[in-house]
Amino acid sequence: MKTPMIASLTLCLLFSVSTMIAITDAATVFGGSRIVGIDQAERTITFKTKDGQTWTLPVVDPNVLKQQPIANGDQVTIEIDLDDRITKVLKLSEVSSPAPRAEPDEQR
Repeated sequence: MKTPMIASLTLCLLFSVSTMIAITDAATVFGGSRIVGIDQAERTITFKTKDGQTWTLPVVDPNVLKQQPIANGDQVTIEIDLDDRITKVLKLSEVSSPAPRAEPDEQR
């Protein structure tokens, strides 16, 4: 009687772990980065991280450069795959942030 229950719990645990792993394809996310350069011909983006490191990496798909207009100086979040290729670029203004909390009116 205990064996089927243990097997069921094990399967549920394995399923939940595999679901958590599949949430994102990004191996690394650089939030708060700034675009330094875009090379359309080479399909690369050069960006500076908030830690001050400068990276020049290729994009995985040329459509990444066309999906949204980005330019030098834009603050972005960059997602990178396991092969050090850029998979997604999001402008910080387009990244959803929590709504500001309303302050209660002061009573006089």
